[in-house]
Amino acid sequence: MRKMTFLAAILFLISCPLVFAAPHNGWSQTNVPILETGQQSYVDLFFGNHSDNHTSYRIDRKWELKDSKVEVLNPAGEIIDITNQFYYMGELEEVDQERIGVNNYYTGSFRTTANGAYIIAAEGNFTYGDQTQPTLRSAKSFVGASKIPTFKEARKITGFDRHITPDRAELVPLFNPSALKPGEKVTAQLLLMGRPVPDIEVAVIRRSDSSDLLMRTDREGKVTWTAEKPDYYLVRAEIEAQKHNLNNYDYEATMTYIVQH
Repeated sequence: MRKMTFLAAILFLISCPLVFAAPHNGWSQTNVPILETGQQSYVDLFFGNHSDNHTSYRIDRKWELKDSKVEVLNPAGEIIDITNQFYYMGELEEVDQERIGVNNYYTGSFRTTANGAYIIAAEGNFTYGDQTQPTLRSAKSFVGASKIPTFKEARKITGFDRHITPDRAELVPLFNPSALKPGEKVTAQLLLMGRPVPDIEVAVIRRSDSSDLLMRTDREGKVTWTAEKPDYYLVRAEIEAQKHNLNNYDYEATMTYIVQH
């Protein structure tokens, strides 16, 4: 019965446009996209995009680690939990108590141990306003590791399209996010519990000025766009799934990538 109900929910998702919700989003990003194998990669957790109709790169407040976890999928296919490696970057004690924990973030790290693609996935369950069920969040970022950590060598790395959060919404890059130049065509796919989700708005947001590109997923849950100027970029999608799944959860999926010169 559970299997049939789930399939029915997926069919309903495919046949009906979903409503685009607009709460804040959480995302992760790495300090660099390419590392020499054996080096430490640093990962930041952000919570924001309150402004510009929730399509900005601005930090609103901190991502609480309660009810969250951060994992790394390494080239060998092993999933490593690094949640306890994160620490808060803001002041713990300040004169103005109302500012504690506002507009700041957590950062953590892990060590690359082999050549290849590393996928960092942060998951969290968050309640907004008068919600009775939490929103399920998935936030992904990426690092390519090589013994020769050059852009040319990083272009050879594959495996960034592996799935790491199949139990919730997930944005999957069908390109190499560690070695991307301006002007290249790229595609990402939005999945919900491993199934493509059509007709959902996806925003690609540039860090420096919060300019955004808005698209909608096709029947295969895919969006395609052209990489713009060198910068950090945030890709985000939200699915208000209250009417289309068993648990009445809403979903958020984000991923970040870096365009280089």
